[in-house]
Amino acid sequence: MTTGRARAALPAPVIELVGREELVEETVQRLLDGTRMVTLAGPGGVGKTALALEVARRCRDRHAGAGHVVVAYLGDSARPDELHREVVRAVGVNDQSCADPVDVLVEFLRDRELLLVLDNCEQLWDAVGDLCAVLLAEAPGVRVLATSRQYLGIAGEHTALVPPLSVRAGDAARSDAMCLLLKRAEAAGRRITEDDDRDALAELVDWSSGLPLVLELVAVRLGGGMSPRQVLERLDGGRLLATRTRRVRPHHRTLEQTLDWSYDLCSPGQRRLLARVSVFAGGFDLRTAEEVCSGNGIAEDDVLDLLSDLVAQSLVQAGHDGRYHQLQPLREYGQRRLRALGEEQEVRDAHSAFFRDLAGEFATRWYSPDEVALLQRCYDEMPNFRAALHHCATTPGLAGLGLAMLHDLARLRVQFFFAMLGEFRGWFRTLLDLTPEEPTPERIGSAVLLGWIMLCQGSQQEAGVVLEELRALVGDRDDVAPAVLLEGAYAMLVEGHPRCIGLLRRAVELFEGLGPEYGGDRGNFRLIWALAAGFYSDEATGIAAAETYLADARAAGAEWAVSWALWARGLAPLRHGSPAEAVTWFRASLEIRIGLREQWGSTWSSEAIAWALAGVVEQEGAASDLLETTAELLGAAVLMQTSTGVAIGGLLPFLREREKAHATVVARLGAARYQRAYDRGAAMTDRDEVYALALRPEVRRTGPADVALADLSRRQREVAVLVSRGHPNHEIARRLHLSVSTVENHLTAVFAKVNVANRVELGTWVGAQTGASAQNGSPERNGTTPEDRG
Repeated sequence: MTTGRARAALPAPVIELVGREELVEETVQRLLDGTRMVTLAGPGGVGKTALALEVARRCRDRHAGAGHVVVAYLGDSARPDELHREVVRAVGVNDQSCADPVDVLVEFLRDRELLLVLDNCEQLWDAVGDLCAVLLAEAPGVRVLATSRQYLGIAGEHTALVPPLSVRAGDAARSDAMCLLLKRAEAAGRRITEDDDRDALAELVDWSSGLPLVLELVAVRLGGGMSPRQVLERLDGGRLLATRTRRVRPHHRTLEQTLDWSYDLCSPGQRRLLARVSVFAGGFDLRTAEEVCSGNGIAEDDVLDLLSDLVAQSLVQAGHDGRYHQLQPLREYGQRRLRALGEEQEVRDAHSAFFRDLAGEFATRWYSPDEVALLQRCYDEMPNFRAALHHCATTPGLAGLGLAMLHDLARLRVQFFFAMLGEFRGWFRTLLDLTPEEPTPERIGSAVLLGWIMLCQGSQQEAGVVLEELRALVGDRDDVAPAVLLEGAYAMLVEGHPRCIGLLRRAVELFEGLGPEYGGDRGNFRLIWALAAGFYSDEATGIAAAETYLADARAAGAEWAVSWALWARGLAPLRHGSPAEAVTWFRASLEIRIGLREQWGSTWSSEAIAWALAGVVEQEGAASDLLETTAELLGAAVLMQTSTGVAIGGLLPFLREREKAHATVVARLGAARYQRAYDRGAAMTDRDEVYALALRPEVRRTGPADVALADLSRRQREVAVLVSRGHPNHEIARRLHLSVSTVENHLTAVFAKVNVANRVELGTWVGAQTGASAQNGSPERNGTTPEDRG
């Protein structure tokens, strides 16, 4: 399964634009001719978003320099920091740092050409204007296309007013508004004929003020069987017909009255549901609507039918992915209605409670074959989680609920997979400050997760402060597993002290007795212990710790966790004289991560491959092309870390391995050649290019080239022989009374030790070994299995 961190850059057009061709072309040409900032300004419901997306599509298709187009939807952003992080996500920055998101954006975009579409800027008008001013000043290749109900008022901005569609063109039947109404009515199932009341249609178009959203809602009613005259008579409580000569109506009033009219035509249940679904941010699915919006007048079993009715009336949109969405003007209208009903607090509380439970479900279920699917689902729901966290942080008495929700989200590790370390760090600080300093499981766990985030970011001093706070919280107790874990992690990454091995082993032991709902936490503890053992312990301990975690992750079927176990498994051979074997493990890890399209672990896989290649150079000597490849990979890895916001200087064992690799390659390549190769790598902004570089050099061991079957462990020999006879892993597991994951572990180790790439090569090697062994008459070297001998 693959996942993507950013949204699709440009959605495909859904409906045909009517009456906008001239404005679209004018805006496209203005952007391509060098205007850096264009704001499409107009009232709600006038179609600014659809217009902006069409402009962006044409810019992308016509000009290579504007070929990279991204869209940031700002309608759900309630605070400036949420706005900034939404733009960071949209442009594809994999930022794990604690830096100001605006600084991160500027650094990332400074030398790039990009068209950035910012939709619904009126939500945070001042903050958007400030951000655009900074980007225009410091990122010369960036152009901005914004939509807003008013211009932003910054230097260099060109405002293009988006007017309503024309309602008269001499003959109303040919006005743009009439054309759109006829098209949308036909799409709703009603084809207007000569027999229809054309005068009533013309009056409907005139009353609409040319707002596309109003015309869409009118068309839905026509498609539902109402005649143009019936629609006309119901609009504005009949006052529309008071006079044929009406003054021009304010657009916002037209939209509000149309929404009032649509609302009045709904049943009581539909009205209540329309108001309640407005609490969702970023969309929702049926199950969520049933849980959050039922009760007090709406039966859970009725939600599906009511929701289908709202979709049929164009008050809610249904996507092909099973999720529902609302246009921003409709959502805002629903929120006003929810407040008027006196239900806002109750429904938002229900929303927060649902997403707190969902976070708990994710935390207890992720250590399974569903791991990546749950990570993706969590990311899709992050706008709702943010809305719930914001509600908990601003509502007296709910901060504890918010902290518990955040704690479980962090247990899923979504903040690492989708580059949200800085955001989670901020939320942890906010909610910890709002909750009592009591040693509850949620507070202890949250402090540990905050400290771990800081350690991974290289923020040693801040992590030390959190550790001191945690010590004060737990007091003299030495049996609090999460607290022991943070002590060990700090000793590993900051102090560089081997005592981390014992601390982390102790943390794992303390966690062993907990139930299956803590399987993922137990796996994470085992991973951190395996890292410590790999960096600081003897070879046997390092291998044993990593293989324990690898077997556990494979048995769970958690693919991303397996990639980390493979990475940890490469540390022992790296540090104990088998760097070519380490390359095999690190590459196996990278290949999984490339398939998942995540960018946190793949950064460290690429870095570790560079360490291991440098070890091969040191141990065996190498041609200049391998030396230069290693230098390039070191440069590329640093660029990835910089763009990710990780300070490797704060990760002591990582820094030691990097400095060792650097010194090895410089000594053999020379400082000047090394720097040129390093700079080439540091210029690789395409991650796929870096991955290809990391996987490219063929590394064949010349040291233990005469590995024999007898050099494998007894179980490894048995597995190798059965593979050579064509048995699949599940059959080998049955014969040897092992689990399939254990067989996979043995097989991975054999591949690395023998230096083969697949089962066919292993079978050929076993054949050569058993043939030679038979001539020597050695039963041990023959590699027979217990079943064969039985």
